Amino acid sequence: MLRSHASANLQTDQVHVWMALIEQCQAPNLRATYETWLDDRERSRYERFRFNQHRQEYLVAHALLRSCLSRYGDRQPWEWAFSTNDYGRPELSEGNGSLPLRFNLSHTTSLVACAVTRFADVGVDVEYTARKGDLAAIAKTSFAPEELAELNRLTGMAWRDRFFDLWTLKEAYIKARGLGLSLPLQQCVFQFEPKTATPIQCCADSAEDWVFELLSPTPQHRLAVAVHCSTPLQIQVGQAIPGEVFQLVQLPITTSRGVA
Repeated sequence: MLRSHASANLQTDQVHVWMALIEQCQAPNLRATYETWLDDRERSRYERFRFNQHRQEYLVAHALLRSCLSRYGDRQPWEWAFSTNDYGRPELSEGNGSLPLRFNLSHTTSLVACAVTRFADVGVDVEYTARKGDLAAIAKTSFAPEELAELNRLTGMAWRDRFFDLWTLKEAYIKARGLGLSLPLQQCVFQFEPKTATPIQCCADSAEDWVFELLSPTPQHRLAVAVHCSTPLQIQVGQAIPGEVFQLVQLPITTSRGVA
């Protein structure tokens, strides 16, 4: 992969979404560097993970976040300080430089993602679509009746694909709102056009003020972005090795503004 020549300039009408494959970030020198970037709270949590897979997901995710922020702000990756809101959403603490930055972070099996904006509330969710578990039970407790009705008209991989379309969109929206599960997932409703599985409606609140993006960065992953924005918006996607390479990529993307 070539070192990126993409500009780190982030305009107010842009969202940058950076993804990192965990397997590309496993060189001993990279892991050692990432560990030095963690603050005391992050390091404590990192060391408490029982399984190495979860440790590496956490480490690469926070390395990606810190490396992303340093592309746009005036701090080194290890200098960023964070706080959380009343519902646990991480935010930048005061004193992190003069440039306003909003972000959201997500990680799953083998992939992490970070979305960064200047002003807008943003949420990102990435899911491993080959994961095990009772997806039907999750759908029953998380999807609105009209979503369930449409989902249950599908079978096989079509059912599974639609499940993860809905799940990642909802999770991204909830994360952008920053209210945790105090906002039930059933209150965020998406409809899809008959053959394209394109999200066209979100009914949880002022849907016209939200932009959603849905994509499949790998055959085993689904990624969704939600942005609270009522003006035209550019969402750019890139791949990264934190601390080394940032490169914009072209991926099939579905973008939609909610319709009230």
